[in-house]
Amino acid sequence: MRITSKVITSTLAGLLAGIIYTGSALAAPVLCNDDGDATRNRMSIDDSQVSACLASGVGNLTGNPANDLFLNSAEGAGYTTASKSDDSNPYNLMFTQNNGSGTWSFDSSFWDDNDAGAIAFKFGTGNNPDEWFVYSLQDGVSSGDWSFLNVFARGGGLSHVTLYATSAVVSEPATLALLGLGLMGFAFTRRRAQRV
Repeated sequence: MRITSKVITSTLAGLLAGIIYTGSALAAPVLCNDDGDATRNRMSIDDSQVSACLASGVGNLTGNPANDLFLNSAEGAGYTTASKSDDSNPYNLMFTQNNGSGTWSFDSSFWDDNDAGAIAFKFGTGNNPDEWFVYSLQDGVSSGDWSFLNVFARGGGLSHVTLYATSAVVSEPATLALLGLGLMGFAFTRRRAQRV
């Protein structure tokens, strides 16, 4: 058999397709509020889009630090509201829904401004638990799919989506101060070693 660039190209294309197919076949849903209680609402998103369920609960996610249930929880420490689909929305956070499932997306520029992100979904379920779910996002992901299991068969519509962010940007003066302290420590250690 003669190996040509066409044979190599088609072989590489087949390998790439196999890798993509295998990767999607290995994806698993990340369940939120899956504590084994089949009487509670729950939600899932693929683990290629989110890394964990951070929190879920009953009530509202307002995006306001004064009364947002996630921001005021232990799991929400360090997060701030970055975008809200029905309010201030600088990252164009959007969603679709159809019979308990849908899509979500936001501008990828979010990742230029923030180190980590979380996405939250608020459902109207007639005040039966659970109404909101928050997931930590995989780095760089800016769109995905969601599904919601409403065991009460009341309400179940997605009201709004909120995008939370954490930023750990070290300012330039702080970086220079750390560098200066390191150099001073190095000089002190060197001087001490020369005396011995």
